[in-house]
Amino acid sequence: MLRHSNRVIYFSLLGVLAVVYSQCVHLLELNSELQYGLRVRYLKDYFPVNYAVKVHYEDIYRTINVTRMQKRSFTEKDLKLLWVYINSQVLETVLEVLPQRHPSRAYVEGISTLFTYLRMDMEEMVDDIEDERVEEILYRISDMDEQSKNKSIRPKALFDNCYRVMKQLFHCNWRT
Repeated sequence: MLRHSNRVIYFSLLGVLAVVYSQCVHLLELNSELQYGLRVRYLKDYFPVNYAVKVHYEDIYRTINVTRMQKRSFTEKDLKLLWVYINSQVLETVLEVLPQRHPSRAYVEGISTLFTYLRMDMEEMVDDIEDERVEEILYRISDMDEQSKNKSIRPKALFDNCYRVMKQLFHCNWRT
């Protein structure tokens, strides 16, 4: 009986470690794609001066928001889940305004693909959400219409926030 329990614990831990490793692989690739020089080139230099996109207020997920949510006892798992889903939404918004032949489109699509992989890694976490506040936030960001987009923000600022929050929440072995 004890050996069986040890095996179950061992395989459960192995499964958790595999998910964490998979996340870190995608996050390390995302880290290299979100380096400052690339963000400046694709999200500032290739856009008109003072260009801004309209987003929902909830789409702006900054480090200060994470800190406030931590103080309100959101779990780290919930904060990570929100980061993935909110930034996936942001990427869709940026892709909607980019013309097909825009020089930044391939860059944003590549990052969007990485977020697709991260969402797949997080799918089972969505089923395990226990906090009603997280469910409410996820519901609000997924159920908003175009008319509720009233916050203007530069695309680079959105990606800067994405990068900073990633570094704050995830504890991978960052090379840079």
